[in-house]
Amino acid sequence: MASPHAVGVAALIVSRFGRKDRANRGLTLDPRRTEGLLAGTATDTPCQPGGSYTDTRILVSGAIRTTMHTCQGMLDRNGFYGEGIVNALTAVG
Repeated sequence: MASPHAVGVAALIVSRFGRKDRANRGLTLDPRRTEGLLAGTATDTPCQPGGSYTDTRILVSGAIRTTMHTCQGMLDRNGFYGEGIVNALTAVG
């Protein structure tokens, strides 16, 4: 869900700070500025204590599947939260 959320927030950033694009009849904003606003307003989020969690699912067949997920990286960039948690209101405010 993170990617669709981040793309939606990027679209809000373009709608707030973009300029008219006469050639394509919409708005445009330099991708570097969009990325900067998106990443610059994201909240750094660390890996959880211990760095991993176990996910257990019961499949339609009745079988149980257990998987372990491990978060690696630092506060400002890691495998679970990437560059951080995006906040639409902060990004366009």
